[in-house]
Amino acid sequence: LAAILCLGGTVAALPEMAQARGPESVADVAEGLLDAVVNISTSQTVQGTGNVPMPDLPPGSPFEEFFKEFFDKNQDKGRPRKVNSLGSGFVIDKSGIIVTNNHVIADADEIIVNFSDGSKLEAELIGRDTKTDLAVLQVKADKDLAFVEFGDSETLRIGDWVLAIGNPFG
Repeated sequence: LAAILCLGGTVAALPEMAQARGPESVADVAEGLLDAVVNISTSQTVQGTGNVPMPDLPPGSPFEEFFKEFFDKNQDKGRPRKVNSLGSGFVIDKSGIIVTNNHVIADADEIIVNFSDGSKLEAELIGRDTKTDLAVLQVKADKDLAFVEFGDSETLRIGDWVLAIGNPFG
C-alpha cells in the first residue's frame, strides 16, 4: 500500500509554466512524509504438506538416485514452518493507527512495524476489509508518530497530481 496524497495545493503554488508540465521534483514533499511511511513484516506458522512429488524419471536414469536422495532428505514431512512476508503501510494518526493492505497481514501470527528511524513495534490488527484489501493496525508508541492524512475525495479531480510512497523492502 502506498500513501496517496493530493498535491493540488503544492502544484497551484508553482509558476504557471510548471503547472502545465508538472513539478520539477516532489522530493521535498516526499521527504516530509517519509517518517509516516512504514515497512511491515509478518510471520506465520504454516503446516507443511510433506507431499512434494519426485519428478518422473526413466528407471535406471543416472538422475533417479540423485533426485530420490534429494527428495527423501528435503521433505518437510508435514512439520510446521515459519513463513515471513513484507509490505508497506502508513501511519494515519499520531497515536499509532496504521493502514496497510489486508494481503500483507493475512493469517499473520506476528506483525512488526519498522519505522524509518530503525525502531520496531509489534502491531495489533484492529480491523480489516478483504473486499478493498485494507487492514488497520495499532502500535503503542511512547511518543506521537508522524502521520499522513487522507485526501478529500470530494475535492480531487481527474488530472490532479498525486504522490505514492511505499517501503515494502525497508
